[in-house]
Amino acid sequence: VSALDSRGLLIVSRPLSPFAAAAAAAAMGLPEGRAASMGQGRPHHRAALHVQRWRPVHLHLAFFAACCQQQAAAMSCFSEMNFGWCEFSRLNPGDPPNCPNYTFSIAAFQRKLDSHYINGARPPLMEAFFLTRLIEDYRTNLVDMDCPTPLVFAHFVVAELNLIAPPWGDPEEGWRHFDKAVQLAKQASPFQQHLMVAVPSAWPFKKAMDQVRAAQELSACAFQRVIEGFNYRVDLVIAHCREDLSWLSTKLQGVPRLTTLLIYEKCGESAQVDILPGADKFASVVVVPKPDKGRARGDECSAYLAHIVANYDSLADFTIFLQSDPQDHLHFDFFDLVLRSMAATTYSVPYLPLNGPRHVRTLTPCLSAVHEELFGTNLTEIIGPYCCAQFVVAGGTIRRHSREFYEKMLGLVDGTRNVDLCGVEGTKRSTQCYGYEFLWHIVFGEEVDPPSREDDTRLPVAFRLKNGREHTRLNWAGVPLARDIPIKIVPDEEDGNPME
Repeated sequence: VSALDSRGLLIVSRPLSPFAAAAAAAAMGLPEGRAASMGQGRPHHRAALHVQRWRPVHLHLAFFAACCQQQAAAMSCFSEMNFGWCEFSRLNPGDPPNCPNYTFSIAAFQRKLDSHYINGARPPLMEAFFLTRLIEDYRTNLVDMDCPTPLVFAHFVVAELNLIAPPWGDPEEGWRHFDKAVQLAKQASPFQQHLMVAVPSAWPFKKAMDQVRAAQELSACAFQRVIEGFNYRVDLVIAHCREDLSWLSTKLQGVPRLTTLLIYEKCGESAQVDILPGADKFASVVVVPKPDKGRARGDECSAYLAHIVANYDSLADFTIFLQSDPQDHLHFDFFDLVLRSMAATTYSVPYLPLNGPRHVRTLTPCLSAVHEELFGTNLTEIIGPYCCAQFVVAGGTIRRHSREFYEKMLGLVDGTRNVDLCGVEGTKRSTQCYGYEFLWHIVFGEEVDPPSREDDTRLPVAFRLKNGREHTRLNWAGVPLARDIPIKIVPDEEDGNPME
């Protein structure tokens, strides 16, 4: 039971059984017949959500407009809309409900869509997932008020992401979102359809359709390859020194079928493969001793480079390089998208940083010295890549340099060469390895100061998330979905829906 409307009638989000209607009536002090009759209806303007323990919880949908009410019918979609609902804790259902209130800017979403589809700007993924995860009554209200276009494009954006990185066990999700977008577009009024396809158009329908269709074609071809038995060969390289590896079991939802796990042991110990959590996810598990020869630690650098040198002629299609505590630098939700795309064989990115934080842009004598040692030229540009050295590289991208190039890199960090290019005495970590953290992307062919993933037009939408968790978010508290601007509130329950 969720709410009472202004007439004292029980509002529910789906039909009630006679038994449930009677129980609801008793709980709310209403005549049984009235509750039962309302149980078969659907609220026209109020959204509703079932809650536990028969507590009345009101939901509201207010329309925001900057112009007078008489002009609203000509607008069709209000610029900002307010959504609110109440939720009870599953762990502590007796606690007071959490009742968030969200303001969503349709005007801003529309402009972000234009910028993305026309100019290649970052995709509005957060807004798209918010709209597709609204409770059903709110989505129905948007359609009823002849404002389906935000939902159409939200489903287009989400479809594209899931076509490139289909969820484990559900390769059809991206196609379902596309079908929903097309269905909503067909159900739109002639006026809304005109706004989508006219020249000039208010909504970039053709551009969105073209982009999603390209993703569909890629997905269909990849699916056929997998059916015929093709899978990417993937190596997951981990630099390990006594850290807990239980995340292999608890955090990885899946890995591509032909994935080999290679654990490079840095500290003289050896992981026991037979009891290693999550080992059964991989086609094979290999433990490689790789202690450093000198006093300074080579950390992940000597592990990564030892793998490249030893496997140069037989590199996997893609190699994932991770530290043994990856969660300190990346969101597993984002990493999961990469693994899903590899499993579907839609992945084709030559080099992709996996971490969230970026270094502050800088240019130091140390970085210049390491760059000159590797490439024979001075580093003259400001540099500020993603931090902390976790990334995916294609085998062909690694082989753009010779094996000897990587042997030279390895010798600078594993103690083979007793040299400190940065002149820092007493450090426990190789200063060259710290310099590599700023230079890996250059080694693998990227520009000196690369764009952030969300702004990188070379990347598929699936990897252009700003935060890395938009696709898994269920709680939107603190998420800016609209600007903080003055607004006039036009509540539907007081004045009627001005759209009608």
